[in-house]
Amino acid sequence: MNTPQHLPEPEPVHAWAEDLAHDQLVTLTHARLEAAQRAAEAAEEATVQIGYVQLARDLADGMGGPGV
Repeated sequence: MNTPQHLPEPEPVHAWAEDLAHDQLVTLTHARLEAAQRAAEAAEEATVQIGYVQLARDLADGMGGPGV
């Protein structure tokens, strides 16, 4: 005996559009967070390099660096 198969109701179009918009927002947010992380790492590296340059200048001037 064959029993009828009950298929799930189709999802309303607005729900599909909301899901798509949410997925795009999540993807964009992750991309922006990754870009911000890379920028922060680059800024930190640049700050360290500036510190080395200043230390080299101080040593060249005979000051011996901060606190000396």
